[in-house]
Amino acid sequence: MVAPSIETLFEGSNGRYYTDWQVARRRRTGEWALCIRQRTPDRRLVETDGGALLLLTPTDPASLPPGIEIHVRDGRARVVDGRCGSPE
Repeated sequence: MVAPSIETLFEGSNGRYYTDWQVARRRRTGEWALCIRQRTPDRRLVETDGGALLLLTPTDPASLPPGIEIHVRDGRARVVDGRCGSPE
């Protein structure tokens, strides 16, 4: 079940998923820098601290693949990837 505190769930071009909280935290800490934001359709291109580009597109939480879960703790929603061999 998806927590009501999740405004947007993003699918990254790297095959990983991120909540809006995770995206905001990575930008705030400098791990990611916003390069371009397109509003229609909503897409964001960020540069990682390693210099790679990552495209983030909103996705429907109901379409998550098996093994991907959303955990909420202390009002913060995080995506947890339980697929075999996939890092969180």
